[in-house]
Amino acid sequence: MFNSLKFKIIVMAILIISTIQVTAMMRDIKTTEEKLLTGQMEKARLFSESVKHGIMVLMLKNRWQDLQSMMKNIVSNAGELRKLSIFLPENGIIVVSSEEGDIGRKILDEDLQRYREDKESASFLVEHNGERLASKFTEIPNQPACHRCHGSTRAVLGVLDLEISLAEVSKDIDEFENKRLKDGLVGFTLVIGSFLLIFGLMIDRPITKMIRTIRRIEEGDLSARMDDGKNDELGHMAKSFNSMVESLEKANRKIEKYHEEQMQRAAKLASIGEVASGIAHEIKNPLTGISCAVQMLQSDLKEDDSRRETTMEILSNIKRLDRIVQNLLNYAKPKIPRFLPYRIDNILDKANFFVYPRAKKQGIEIETDICDEIPAVLMDADQMQQVFLNLMINALQEMHAGGKLRISICTAKYDDIKGRLRRPMDTEEVLIVSFADTGSGINPEDISNLFEPFFTKKTQGTGLGLSISSGIIKTHKGEIGVESELGKGSVFTIYLPVKTNEE
Repeated sequence: MFNSLKFKIIVMAILIISTIQVTAMMRDIKTTEEKLLTGQMEKARLFSESVKHGIMVLMLKNRWQDLQSMMKNIVSNAGELRKLSIFLPENGIIVVSSEEGDIGRKILDEDLQRYREDKESASFLVEHNGERLASKFTEIPNQPACHRCHGSTRAVLGVLDLEISLAEVSKDIDEFENKRLKDGLVGFTLVIGSFLLIFGLMIDRPITKMIRTIRRIEEGDLSARMDDGKNDELGHMAKSFNSMVESLEKANRKIEKYHEEQMQRAAKLASIGEVASGIAHEIKNPLTGISCAVQMLQSDLKEDDSRRETTMEILSNIKRLDRIVQNLLNYAKPKIPRFLPYRIDNILDKANFFVYPRAKKQGIEIETDICDEIPAVLMDADQMQQVFLNLMINALQEMHAGGKLRISICTAKYDDIKGRLRRPMDTEEVLIVSFADTGSGINPEDISNLFEPFFTKKTQGTGLGLSISSGIIKTHKGEIGVESELGKGSVFTIYLPVKTNEE
């Protein structure tokens, strides 16, 4: 459940929506609180200016004795106003106050410090006796009309300190916060509910159907299809998936057909192998007897006897038949390879030794190109020599009127040549041996059948040479391929994994 995409999307949506809701709600509360407090501070400023004007009028009329009673009346008649007082700017001593007990006392040091740091605005929020207040300091200037009583040396006669209660504002803020919280909770519930409903109808339900369809296909029902009627992203994905399943169904039918053909072919080849093996065994023993008998007859003939030529021809054909029988036996029951580390150029030299006389007789030049530092590789030397001989003899048979056979051996990194291979190899380095002739080439339609047993277009041979060679290369975990062009020749290439010990 916790790993499901549905759960992750819902959790992320809840987190995002709640973050947006909380941020918006906190911003609204903060903005409203600032507006209310700003309004209260403005009210304190207006109150202060009004009181200051009243004070100036009394002082000009020389009625400063009435200041005390005026302040008391103002405070008692204004419900939000908590205190009015006048203190000296030099030392903070209160000279007039709506609370008589404060006269002669000094205002708080932090309040005096605030006034001295910001004489122009001098508006701030304070908390006295557990109550939040908006405080405003207003200077009472020493005007020319006041010089008669106060002299002209002081610029400021005193500072009016006015404090307004924020109780009502705090109550309004609390009420707004509660209302905003309730509205936010209702809005959050509606948004989340709407999201879950839309998500369920438009995303969760179609995806659930898709998953059911995919599970049916996993169980082997390739006839299952997704609902692709919608013209949105899920509909496009369903159409693409259905197209993929149709291609998979076609490919599956082809694979089944190919598998059936391969099974029939395997059964056919197994039958042919059994028959060939039986025939080969039945022929080999009599053939050996005939060979011995002909050799005995030949030994009784004189050197100038004309019948010796006939016996030589008989022995030559017996050897040919023996090779054919041996090929049949090698195909039907190939021997188990014995893997040992060998240098492949040494094996090539041995194969070249056997082929060279025939190549020289046909006027064929054999050219070798061997890279430096060819590593010793695990292989069965006899079987690999047989592969080389088969490929070289086939090349010589294609070059009746002479030509050139170029043999090259080199190594390459697997990652660099893996695009040429039909199947992956478990190796980092690959040994590459190629045989390029200048013969007549191979018909394109015959290339796919070259390595099939008994396939040949030649008048001589059984068509087992390339099939046996392919089987040997496969037992060495390698691969053999061919490229050919009519009139220009063919190139047979062997790819062998470079392994120096058993793995």
